Amino acid sequence: MQVAIIGAGPRGLAVAERLINLADDDTQIDVQIYDPYAIGGRVWDPTISQNKQFLMNTVIDQITLFNDESIVNGGTPYPGPTMIEWLKQEAAAFLANHSELAEQYAIEVSRLTKPDDFASRGMMGVYAAWFFEWLTRRVRPNQTLNFTKQSVINVVKIGAMFQLKLADGAQILADHVVMALGHSDDHLTEEETAFKTFAAQHHLKYVAPTHPAEADLSDFNENDTVIMRGLGLSFFDYVAALSIGKGGQFTRDGTGELVYEPSGREPHVIAGSRGGFPLHARGVNKKLSGELYQPVFFTLSALNALRSEEGGHMTYESFENLIVKELTYKYWLNRLDSKDNQLTPNQTENFKKALLTGKQLNETAKHFGLTDIPAFDIELIRNPARDLPETVDYAAWFLQYLSADIEDAKLGNKNAPYAGTFDIMRDIRDLVRDVIAQDYFSADDYEKFVKRFKPLDIRVSVGPPLERVEQLKALIKAGLFEVTAANIKVSTVDGKFEARDVRGQKFQGNALIEARLGSTDMSIASNPLITNLRHSGMFVQPLRTRGDGSTYKLGAINVDPTTFEVIDKSGAIISHLYVYGIPLEGLKWFGTVIPRPRVNTVILREGAWIAKHILAHQ
Repeated sequence: MQVAIIGAGPRGLAVAERLINLADDDTQIDVQIYDPYAIGGRVWDPTISQNKQFLMNTVIDQITLFNDESIVNGGTPYPGPTMIEWLKQEAAAFLANHSELAEQYAIEVSRLTKPDDFASRGMMGVYAAWFFEWLTRRVRPNQTLNFTKQSVINVVKIGAMFQLKLADGAQILADHVVMALGHSDDHLTEEETAFKTFAAQHHLKYVAPTHPAEADLSDFNENDTVIMRGLGLSFFDYVAALSIGKGGQFTRDGTGELVYEPSGREPHVIAGSRGGFPLHARGVNKKLSGELYQPVFFTLSALNALRSEEGGHMTYESFENLIVKELTYKYWLNRLDSKDNQLTPNQTENFKKALLTGKQLNETAKHFGLTDIPAFDIELIRNPARDLPETVDYAAWFLQYLSADIEDAKLGNKNAPYAGTFDIMRDIRDLVRDVIAQDYFSADDYEKFVKRFKPLDIRVSVGPPLERVEQLKALIKAGLFEVTAANIKVSTVDGKFEARDVRGQKFQGNALIEARLGSTDMSIASNPLITNLRHSGMFVQPLRTRGDGSTYKLGAINVDPTTFEVIDKSGAIISHLYVYGIPLEGLKWFGTVIPRPRVNTVILREGAWIAKHILAHQ
């Protein structure tokens, strides 16, 4: 049996590991992995220079590539070291035997000693390379496992088999094909194309949406004024690339605050987005690797009750209210554990009991006299500038906002009033995934979910390491970065790029960076494999019908959600052709995660299910 896995990132490796380790001794199996990047895939490729300085946004104690006993229906696990264990036990020797990897990684190993440290992205790729070597040693005589550093540009069904066409023209046959694809680049929009053309005509600089590690910033210098659209994770990569990457240094002053020492080669950056605020800093990790918050209100039984009460489908409003109640509950618990709590021990216990039965938890807090502590206001979290007067010095206020975010995050991801509350969104993701997978929403309410919940969840739960937000603050204080108010609009005026925001501020620059990845919409993906399978009718988008009869398409590739096998334009399942991961975003929920130990992590769980399905249909 020949299995082709397209993608050498954590998802592709997860399927390969289960195939090799779960196959019977008498099963003949040939596993071939294809990726134009190194083992680890595009995001973690240790040979890409920028990946040595860009950070992961998950601490090393919460990363693994190995199955464990928590994986539901994952088969017999073959345990191995989590990333922190690997760094302590295996990394130095592995790097000593692989001189082709940058010496900087050996230096990094020596500094990554604490569970709450953040590794570079390239170090994740080194861990993946070691894992692949470990897996090759698991291969038995009737098995093969190989990696080919090539793109697959097309897959054609020939009888019961599939023919893969590689970028160099080679053609390979396989019985099963698993497409473990990551973020695809997209065709430029009409606006992006116009900006690119304008930049070429006026000798300006333009960086289209892409992985920041692959953006060529070599000719950006102190003579440039850069407008940057996007304040998400890609933005923080550019923060590092245009400061540390230009030779500057961050140091701590006598008070412990981060200060930037410029090299003199940094451009001036004006950054903004529709929302107007960067992602919240990740709270300093205080959780054990397998520790998850157990919700009190946002539970399966509560969700099922809402679904039953509302005739088989739950409204989006009910869903959000339940999550907000859970967040509010955690917020007040954390406030009670802080120095802000002026209640006596007896009053504190009574308040905790009252929270469990209260309908409006902020009102419960008022009843107990907690009026000097800000209420948990989800709309203010969505828009922190909501109550700002027009006359406020926005730049000064924004620095205060960053300072508050930093100080809160320092209190940790368990007990900080906000960072400790926001972190539970990571812990309840599997329950949200079940809500989507089990069709708790009508098509109308699912559309609301995507528009309302997704931006909120990203804003509070996928933030960068605290250090990156501290760096942004230091760069602003050094006069090298500015952040606009919300609703940044970019146009072209008098041979320059111009940005305006909701407060009427106007900025001009000679460069524009689109600080974001491509969207997860297969209809505009420029990846040749996705494009070819879309044109052949093998890839189609799932269709949803609203209550009024109108329809909309999800950006995902349509698959059978139970087997991950592709559903083609005729509605037929293409047996043995699988897709999982990021291209299913929309059909599935939040696949952009790294495997986490001891929590039934989604990547390893789904990878195991695909591998078991393949082995059952050899």
